[in-house]
Parts: sequence; structure tokens; C-alpha cells
Amino acid sequence: MAISTTTRRAGPYVGDGIAVAFPFTFTVIEAADLYVVRADGAGIETVLADPTDYSVSLNADQDDAPGGTVTLVAPLPAGSTLTLGSDIAALQQVDLNNSGGFYPAVINRALDRLT
Repeated sequence: MAISTTTRRAGPYVGDGIAVAFPFTFTVIEAADLYVVRADGAGIETVLADPTDYSVSLNADQDDAPGGTVTLVAPLPAGSTLTLGSDIAALQQVDLNNSGGFYPAVINRALDRLT
């Protein structure tokens, strides 16, 4: 897949004390590649943890419909904000060698994670 946007962030969503589901539209290869930060009314930020504070539902086809939904365990309090973003470690996990098959999907996935 090609990544056609550099926007890797959603929000900030403003809490109303009721909403628990917050969508995002950027590519995420696995739920662990997402970070979720809540800021209270004073601007003090707290990084939330999966699955203690939220769960992630990724769209099945990240090529044609990137993104998914973060669902909080408790509603986002009024006056608070929630920001979602990409949290991909800067690692090169694909080992290419000069013998064997060439699999473009492997290279595309590695470049997508890098991007």
C-alpha cells in the first residue's frame, strides 16, 4: 500500500462526559502502533494504556479504509481532550538478503511502517 498522507494524528477531541468512541483515519498496521493521550482542563497530559484505559478496533482493510476507532473504558470527561497518534518505533525489522524470493508486499509493509 502507498501512504498518501502525512497526517498521523486525530483530534484533539473535546470531552463531553458521554462519548467513549473516537475515530481515526490514518494507517495503523497493528493496535500497538497507536498512542492515546488525554489532557485535563489544566492541560496536564496522561498517556493512556491499552487495554486498561481503552481498546482499539482497526478497520479490516488498511489499504482502502485506513484507521479505526479507539473506545475508552470510561467517557472522556467534559473539559478534557483526547489526541490519537502514531507511535511506531524507529526500527528496521526487515532483513533483506541477496538470495531467495522477492516479495514486494514485505517491502511495502516495511516502508509503510517507516513512513
